[in-house]
Amino acid sequence: MKELNLDKPSEHLDYELISAYDTQGNEFWNVSFLRNPFEDVTIRYNNVQLDGKEGTLRFNFDIIESENPENTLENLEMQKFAADVLQDILEAAITTREENDGNQSTADDSTESTD
Repeated sequence: MKELNLDKPSEHLDYELISAYDTQGNEFWNVSFLRNPFEDVTIRYNNVQLDGKEGTLRFNFDIIESENPENTLENLEMQKFAADVLQDILEAAITTREENDGNQSTADDSTESTD
């Protein structure tokens, strides 16, 4: 059984993924923070890179919406929260991928005419 970590952000409790589209119709995802003191902040992650030598994840993000002028890219507490949220998003994606890979159907779903 997975151990519950109450300090770790969770989707639908601490943040929400919001589908959005650019002017060319390409889909991307914004992240709306739901946890105090960032409940009015929506961000979009940009470049996310794994630094294999350092063993670290490097990323940046833009603030799409915020009502509080203190919530800026320089806010270290918000940067930490954004990092924790990104980690949760990536862990969920990996878990979903592993579950889907383990449940792949091996049946041939193609149809053939019997005329």
